[in-house]
Amino acid sequence: MTMKITPSSKLVLKYLALPNSIGGRGGAQRFFLLSQDIPFVEKLFAMGDEWAAEKKRLVESGENPSATVPVIEASNKNTEDDSEQVVFLPQHIATARLLAKVHQRTSGDDYQDYVQDMVADEYQGFRNKWVQIAFAASSEEKEEYCQIEQPQLLTKFNALYKQFKTHETFLSVDAANGKPLWGDAALFGLLRDLTLTGLLTLEDLKEYPELMAMYDAFEKIPAVAEWIEKALAAK
Repeated sequence: MTMKITPSSKLVLKYLALPNSIGGRGGAQRFFLLSQDIPFVEKLFAMGDEWAAEKKRLVESGENPSATVPVIEASNKNTEDDSEQVVFLPQHIATARLLAKVHQRTSGDDYQDYVQDMVADEYQGFRNKWVQIAFAASSEEKEEYCQIEQPQLLTKFNALYKQFKTHETFLSVDAANGKPLWGDAALFGLLRDLTLTGLLTLEDLKEYPELMAMYDAFEKIPAVAEWIEKALAAK
């Protein structure tokens, strides 16, 4: 069955309503869409019973047999019979990459897109470790992580940016509007989550100048800055 996704598809980002404006994987996807001015709306599920019911529905409906979010729901009207075609897109990096292609928000260069993919692949392990430490570790384990493992990870990603970035600040940018792409969005979202969960401060981040420059520039993208301001105001 052919699934049609176009620039006019209506996008609904389905994710968890995490406390303190923590983004998680849905945040990485949100920041990519915001930075690229791709319209979308959010449907968030409260942790607990609401998420348990939604997780069950994801599997039973076939929307995502992996029972994970984020899922992006993309819908189009069929002009012939006015019916609606809905496509469900799980896995946040793969979805961001697909939407970049659909909306023509890529670098236009295979190598520069590869650099985004390479960092996005590396980021997955870093994010998984953040989840483990932020939400399941003891105080002693968190302290050890912040002193030893996290500096090693930040050093590695700082080196990846220094070695592979093809832009002054970002890994690469969209050929049309000069905005950062999915790998940058993913790492920005993770760094922000590290600060929101008390594992990293922006003062600490200054020790990694490539990452600090990317973070600072990404945070100043108008749509991203507006979302963050609203999130802070809602606390």
